[in-house]
Amino acid sequence: MSFREKIHWAAFLALLFAFGWYFLTYPWAIVGTDAGVWAVAGMLVPVTVVILGVMSITAAYFAIRAPKEANLKEDERERTIHIRGTHLAYYPLVLGVWANMIAMFYRLSVGEHLNLLIATVVIAELVRVGSQLYFYRRGY
Repeated sequence: MSFREKIHWAAFLALLFAFGWYFLTYPWAIVGTDAGVWAVAGMLVPVTVVILGVMSITAAYFAIRAPKEANLKEDERERTIHIRGTHLAYYPLVLGVWANMIAMFYRLSVGEHLNLLIATVVIAELVRVGSQLYFYRRGY
């Protein structure tokens, strides 16, 4: 497993668990209130800290274990994998943007819009990283 693939695994799992916790423990009963907006802000702090911590520790650990591999330039295969993953993530991102625009006509609260926007970005990022992991395993 290459250095970049290991980092992708760390990113995928960190996103999945951090935002899984976020959406499962969010106080949905108050989403339509000002407290719901502050809950979004307050819950994004630990999510961000966890993701940054996991990614920093993972990158440092694998870079120390294999410094030559960590400093290798991206080859054509890896560039292709990243381009394909980004391409696949574009579609859920666009669908999420359209969902947000349509939701504006239904007078959703600010907290509901924020959560819909966060879900859009998280789903697109999970698709991007997940598809890149798939392509790493598949051998593109």
